[in-house]
Amino acid sequence: MVPIQIENLFFTYPSRETPTLHGINAEIFPGDFLLLTGPTGCGKTTLLRTMNGLIPHASAGTLTGTVRVNDKDVASQSLASTCQQVALLFQNPDDQLFCTLVEDEIAFGLENLCFPPEEIKGRITLALEQVGLTGFEGRRTAELSGGEKQRVALASICAMQPQVLLLDEPTSHLDPRATRDILNIVKQLNVEIGITVILATHQVKEVAPLCNRVWLMHEGQLCLDLPKTDAFQDTSVFSRLGVEVPETENPPSPIKRKPSPNPTPHPPLLNVKDISFCYPNSDKNVVQTISCEVSRGEIIAIMGANGSGKTTLLHLMGGLLQPSSGQVIIDGKTTKRRKLHQLAGKVGIVFQNPDLLLQAETVKSEVAFGPKNLKLKPDILQTVVTDTLAQFKLTDFAEEPPYSLSRGQRQRVAVAATFSLHPDIFLLDEPTTGQDAQHLQLMMDELCNQIRQENKTLIFATHNTELTLKYADRVLLMHEGELIFDGTPDTAFADPTLLQLTSLLLKENDASN
Repeated sequence: MVPIQIENLFFTYPSRETPTLHGINAEIFPGDFLLLTGPTGCGKTTLLRTMNGLIPHASAGTLTGTVRVNDKDVASQSLASTCQQVALLFQNPDDQLFCTLVEDEIAFGLENLCFPPEEIKGRITLALEQVGLTGFEGRRTAELSGGEKQRVALASICAMQPQVLLLDEPTSHLDPRATRDILNIVKQLNVEIGITVILATHQVKEVAPLCNRVWLMHEGQLCLDLPKTDAFQDTSVFSRLGVEVPETENPPSPIKRKPSPNPTPHPPLLNVKDISFCYPNSDKNVVQTISCEVSRGEIIAIMGANGSGKTTLLHLMGGLLQPSSGQVIIDGKTTKRRKLHQLAGKVGIVFQNPDLLLQAETVKSEVAFGPKNLKLKPDILQTVVTDTLAQFKLTDFAEEPPYSLSRGQRQRVAVAATFSLHPDIFLLDEPTTGQDAQHLQLMMDELCNQIRQENKTLIFATHNTELTLKYADRVLLMHEGELIFDGTPDTAFADPTLLQLTSLLLKENDASN
């Protein structure tokens, strides 16, 4: 029996005139491991949501055509029934975790289906074993690393014992080691238990070795559906759409980064002096005695494993958090003596989750929000907004509501809205989230070119070594809240010990597990 049949599928969101899904026909067979990829905004997430019933049952819009799971129309049966057969793992595990304790999280779905307590207990034990978290029953979900949270979310799905597992960019927030762990678990579920897997991702290089089929989407259509052995014989269509492809046997050419001019000596724009930080109700410092100076014109990457303190350090640098000890000095003034609104225009920050920044009715209004509050004259404001939309390839979406866009497109809107203020210090947390290769390069090229032209500073947190090599002048490597390296990327990445400590390089025995 075919687990999923898709026939002449169209879907249009309420705010859109053009369908997000356009005439899709496909079949998914038992035991498939299907790699779903395509440029940002092509419809991958929407397609996944039609397979488990979130569309049309939990999302407004117009759906035509059919999606059948085991010969039953998803639109005609209840969402609860479909979700027991087809489970969806979200991009961000925090969007999927509801309970304080791990065991309660895994039991949540089973309890709602009125499973007996003894069976729930057994399923919790089995699910934790399947994701490599045996003994985590009593752990608090808020205290887990990003990779551990994603494993708990996956365990809660395993406990439901679905036939089909859908994954929407499940590793985009994870360091390389946690990425490897999640993908190995998913492949094990596919091979040993027979769960059918459809995994949507921009990280084609990591997922391609595991899959047996490849789907490529573009503008809501399925433009390629082939076995893996055939899918990458001709990579021209992937290149044309800006989608990553697996590496060939020939080693890739080294990344060449234009050397930045040495900044003119003057007082540092940002001075971090012996800062430590501990969150409330915790007795452990997330950031421990960090010092560094940042000059104008520098582009700096912060790297480290999930939970190493990268995001906290960014928030301290931007004045969103105040250090428990030490000082953060921006342009000669400590952040402790400045309110957040006084830093507007001086410091801009884009969070890992762009939705925390978006609040306007249209993309155009979102980009205009900051400059408008800085009281720019109407003609100057219009020029700034028009230019910024063009710079980040958002002109076609100017009148669209931000939340109608894909995750990657929303990320670009958040970057554009922050950049429209032209802050002296631009802080960017995980720029790769939701971005295809082409749009990521366009965004980083634009940011870095403007930063250098205006003699300002960009600091971004990432797990992507290629991104750091291509764009960063310096890299700060973090391990368990401490700064263990501050220097050039070439030097850092030539040291296997540093890379293992920061989960950017796997030990040989790790890779073989």
